[in-house]
Amino acid sequence: MKQISVKIDGQMAMLGRKESSKEVAMLANGRNAYEAGTQTAFSNVNDLPEAPANTGMMAETRVGTPDGPRRIDELHAGDVVFDAQGGEARVKNVLTTDAPRNSYILRAPYFGLNQDVVLAPEQKIVITTDIAEYLFGEETVIVPVWALNDGRKVGHFETRSSDRMYQLQLDTPEALSVGRCAISALHKDGATEGRVLSNEEARCFATEYHSGFQN
Repeated sequence: MKQISVKIDGQMAMLGRKESSKEVAMLANGRNAYEAGTQTAFSNVNDLPEAPANTGMMAETRVGTPDGPRRIDELHAGDVVFDAQGGEARVKNVLTTDAPRNSYILRAPYFGLNQDVVLAPEQKIVITTDIAEYLFGEETVIVPVWALNDGRKVGHFETRSSDRMYQLQLDTPEALSVGRCAISALHKDGATEGRVLSNEEARCFATEYHSGFQN
């Protein structure tokens, strides 16, 4: 936490205090920002002004709702969407962040998509594949989009400087439904449930995925 002050006519005046995003994230998770050994967890975003950097979906992404697919940028807190299990989830917050210039496009109908979607590099999706079973002993894993880039099903997409990425915080730890694709969302008590690959595991996955692994 930083103290902000100015000097006026030789006198110091304290304007207030400014918390870093890391401290806010810790407080949002019920932690003391100065607690030794505490790691920032961005799964609880109630007090964060933006979605975590390098995550999210472009505004045109159509999310499943009881009233039919709706653009993610048209959703608001309180709206109901479908989770990846077909259940209903309520939107707690709609957050945005700058779109990374080098994002990725996932092409339908791969991954169960009914539309092409543009995602930030660190946005995670839930996939079931023999590669995961071979490497990690589990068929279903949560993978960052960059690890799926093969130039065909997933490719690079250059965004504009004015583009924003959108991220939903739900009242459930289930993934979000975009067509039949399960895209990880944010949740106040934890990230989407499942086996989330570490960066090292994701690199191993990407190597096998790009080599055309066959079981």
